[in-house]
Amino acid sequence: MTIKHKLIISHVIVFIVPVMMTALVIIISGLGLLIFARNGNHIYVESAWEFQHACEAIHYIVFDDDDDDDYDYNSVGYWLIGLLAPEQNYIRVVEENKIIYSYGNESLQSIGKTLLEDVDLNFGDKEFTYTNTLENDFVYFERQIFDGQSYSLYFVSRRSIHDEDEDLEEALQNTIYFVVGSLIIFVLATSWFLSRFILNNFLLPLNHMAEKLSESLKESKLQEESRKELVASISHDLRTPLTTIKAYVEGLLDNVADTPDKKLRYLQVINKKADELNNLIEQLFLFSKMSLGEKAVPFEVIDLKSMLEFFVSENLYVWQKSQAEVTLEIESNAQIIGSFLLLERILSNIIGNSIKYRSEEKFACKINLKVEKKIAILSVSDNGIGVPEESLKKLTDPFYRTDKARSHTENGTGLGLAITLRAVEMMNGALKIENLKPHGLKVVIELPILKELD
Repeated sequence: MTIKHKLIISHVIVFIVPVMMTALVIIISGLGLLIFARNGNHIYVESAWEFQHACEAIHYIVFDDDDDDDYDYNSVGYWLIGLLAPEQNYIRVVEENKIIYSYGNESLQSIGKTLLEDVDLNFGDKEFTYTNTLENDFVYFERQIFDGQSYSLYFVSRRSIHDEDEDLEEALQNTIYFVVGSLIIFVLATSWFLSRFILNNFLLPLNHMAEKLSESLKESKLQEESRKELVASISHDLRTPLTTIKAYVEGLLDNVADTPDKKLRYLQVINKKADELNNLIEQLFLFSKMSLGEKAVPFEVIDLKSMLEFFVSENLYVWQKSQAEVTLEIESNAQIIGSFLLLERILSNIIGNSIKYRSEEKFACKINLKVEKKIAILSVSDNGIGVPEESLKKLTDPFYRTDKARSHTENGTGLGLAITLRAVEMMNGALKIENLKPHGLKVVIELPILKELD
């Protein structure tokens, strides 16, 4: 549901709910009064103030406060007149000279008869309203003209002190309390509901959106800074071998290398730096290619034990030539979904770094594989010098080297562990690097398994 639809619903609720609740309270109150009246309970007029309010109510019932020219005999509200005590009151509605409604004690119609005749003489055929209080009686006359026809209302009430209407007064008072209390409850309930509705459907999502936007802006800022740093690093790492190549080429052109041995040495340096440039470009290409994910690097089902045994056998001669002892330990085996080439590159980068930065002539490296809780744990540990603690978290940053000057590009491109991290993440894995005691470095790779193998 969109925010627009939610706003429409909230506006509808704000308008409809109070109206419905008010209507419900009025209907319930009206039904209560109707039941009370049908059970023989009545109202007794005991004062001029009560008679005045009774006249106003009867006026609205009889004439419906209608401004139209046509009179509509409305019997819907006439049951309310029945709340008045019939022995104490008499009400008559006359159309021209025809009685169309009467209620109460007809013996009371003689009260104020002389007054009524005098009023008729004074006003003639005009509309009027007349009220008078006699010694023990109240009299009310009213005439309305609708579509040229005369309609008269005659209401007379004998003053009476009556104790039996206390129940009705109490019922009316309770009804008022009920109506007011119900409206307060409905208003509070509606406010609470709308507050929760707005909070859950607008404020929380907006706060969530604001947090996401803030995170996105921070991430964009970090990415921009990383991009600038990456461009600067690429420029630096390309410039170093290029500067060397250019210097040696100029030496050849200026005949600085004036003997065959010098010329050969110059050419060997140029060739070495060209290889470093080529390696750097290949690493950059792989790094950018991996950003495309599985589309650029297809995945397959891999038996980790078989893959590791093949990798060790393929590189054993090279390691022995570098006087590095690499051992493989398989505690348990599993299948994963991943890239064989990426796994080879991961292990090559880790072991290659360990060999480059070894501190002892006799270098040892151990590859271990085990499975715990449906996670394949592949670790590579060595007996090298380790890495300063402050540098551990930065090892996977592109072009980061513990060599601050970063002038020895022959030691690597600075992309190896960055590519390793990206490759592990592509296979939905995690990478951890930690120092060993008393010295050495351990790289742990955790990968979700497809199934565990014997």
